[in-house]
Amino acid sequence: MPRVLVTDHIFQGLDVERSVLEPLGAEVVLAPSADEDTLVGLCGEGVDGLLVCFAPVGERVVQAAADAGCRVIARYGIGFDNVAVDVATRNGIVVTRVPDYCLDEVADHALALLLCVARGVSAGQREVREGGWSVPREVFRLRGRTLALIGVGQIGARLATRAQALGVEVVGFDPYLERWPDGVTRAQTLDDALAEADMVSLHAPLAEENRGLIDSRSIGAMRRSPIIVNTARGGLIDLDDALAALEDGSISALALDVVDPEPLPAGHPLRTHPRAVITPHMAFFSVEAEHELQRRAAEEVARSLRGEPADVPINPQALDQRV
Repeated sequence: MPRVLVTDHIFQGLDVERSVLEPLGAEVVLAPSADEDTLVGLCGEGVDGLLVCFAPVGERVVQAAADAGCRVIARYGIGFDNVAVDVATRNGIVVTRVPDYCLDEVADHALALLLCVARGVSAGQREVREGGWSVPREVFRLRGRTLALIGVGQIGARLATRAQALGVEVVGFDPYLERWPDGVTRAQTLDDALAEADMVSLHAPLAEENRGLIDSRSIGAMRRSPIIVNTARGGLIDLDDALAALEDGSISALALDVVDPEPLPAGHPLRTHPRAVITPHMAFFSVEAEHELQRRAAEEVARSLRGEPADVPINPQALDQRV
């Protein structure tokens, strides 16, 4: 019987995965813990595929899976920086992802964070909850303001459309994008994008070259003390530098759905800062998106079990390593 290991998940259950895989005779097994030793041990018991959410699936885990005959690692999500893709490739394991399942959800959430700060929603709610009834003073009109998008792919472009409908001017920086969305002014450098922005929203993948992209240096290029929104990857922002900039007024507010480290440690000053809005890595979520994500990740494993090619392989060259 084929065996599929779910390293971790954040769903209501695994009924969707079972509905896809059990008709193929596969057993779906949920790891009791996502720590490395547990995953290595479970892989050693035999595994034909892995379904991975946030668990680090590094060299030891991937090698153990490969030694047990694994042929596919399906990531629940868009990014794949928590999977040792190079090790998988060397061992002929195809790694897949679901690159377009929550595009509207993330764009909606980025706009919601932006509106929450710009319109003083969080500050107003806090005032009422504490028994007051005063209007927050740090509230401004969106029309005529400038939003800088750092990363103008599918999510960034969707946010641009939403922001433009509110009368916001949009500038973008994305050195890798060839087809540019209508109505978005293209900045040649990161500093050019940041210089005159009233709001900045991050939509870039995380790589070593852009870790800490928003730090004291790039904040120094911001002339208008903008709101910083991040629904992409926590590692794009140096939180220490951002907090210092929040305190000295170099940025006016932080609106974050992702942080590094995650979760934000108990007692971290951003948890209670009056000019910070933090949500618990939820931008991707809707009931509809969750079901779609589970189904599409499971279908990639099902394709592997049937001997079919992956729909969205990250490393198609892995097939060249198979014997």
